[in-house]
Amino acid sequence: MKKLHFISYSIGILFASSCGDSFVSDSANEDFKVDTIAILNYFEEEEFENDTLPQLLNEIGICNLHKSVRESITDSLNDCTSRNYKFFKYNFSMPWTEGFGLEIRATVNDFPLRRFILFERIDGKLVKSRGFVANLAEIHTNPHGFNDLLLLFPDKEAGSFVVKYVYNLNEKSYEFEALEAIDGYIVKQDRKDSLSNVVLQRLNDNHMFF
Repeated sequence: MKKLHFISYSIGILFASSCGDSFVSDSANEDFKVDTIAILNYFEEEEFENDTLPQLLNEIGICNLHKSVRESITDSLNDCTSRNYKFFKYNFSMPWTEGFGLEIRATVNDFPLRRFILFERIDGKLVKSRGFVANLAEIHTNPHGFNDLLLLFPDKEAGSFVVKYVYNLNEKSYEFEALEAIDGYIVKQDRKDSLSNVVLQRLNDNHMFF
């Protein structure tokens, strides 16, 4: 298996794929060029990019936007701040208020690992559609608007798994597609099906979804 370039940091992981740009074969979108966006998982921003994002955190009840200064000093990891939460768009044309991906820093709410949660607004209310004990590694753009997501799951024995999730337009949800890499090594095409099944079962057994 070909080795990918993983660069690990104390507060983030960059997954740089070797696949590069490609073209979609669908005749209706034959000129669409797929962009690969590598995600640098830092939590260094001093503030969110706009005022809507902390309000969304408050709406889903994941943290307390109105904590006092004293509470913030004694319980800072639960603050609605950009040091703890990072927003991503899984559909670039969708407003933040209608849906987003949210990465949560390790140790927030005393959880030891990073989490990545997809939210969407249904019947006027933001609800969780999928949750993963993982961090976003890459985004691959898609002609129908819902980007493919590559998630990195930590594993004590294997090191890490990089798994691709794609949006099912019929089911209107993100679904597991395939295992892409194990501990930085690209999975060969002829082994994808068998290894994907094994890894999906392992992730289920290790409660990496919620």
